[in-house]
Amino acid sequence: MKMLTIVCREKFEDEVLVMFTSLKISGYTVVHGVGGSGETGAVSVTHAAHDRNKLILVALDDDRMAMLVKAVKEVQARLVQENLGHPVAFKAFLQPCEPIV
Repeated sequence: MKMLTIVCREKFEDEVLVMFTSLKISGYTVVHGVGGSGETGAVSVTHAAHDRNKLILVALDDDRMAMLVKAVKEVQARLVQENLGHPVAFKAFLQPCEPIV
């Protein structure tokens, strides 16, 4: 089993959820109002910000995760292309996940 963590601007949340629906992924967690700093700039959680981040977590078995990773890479590549090759606030990280309860 693996856990995929997606960190993205709020404006990309619907796109992620549509992707989950198309892949029949119904179990996930969305954390609102996530701040931080990275390649595309800083996002504050203490000040009213126009662009806020979301943290989306999904755990799947390895076979289903492979399909999701492929779809996430395709979405990210399209977003970069739409942004004329510049980085976009859409990152994904994959790590092992071991259920304990």
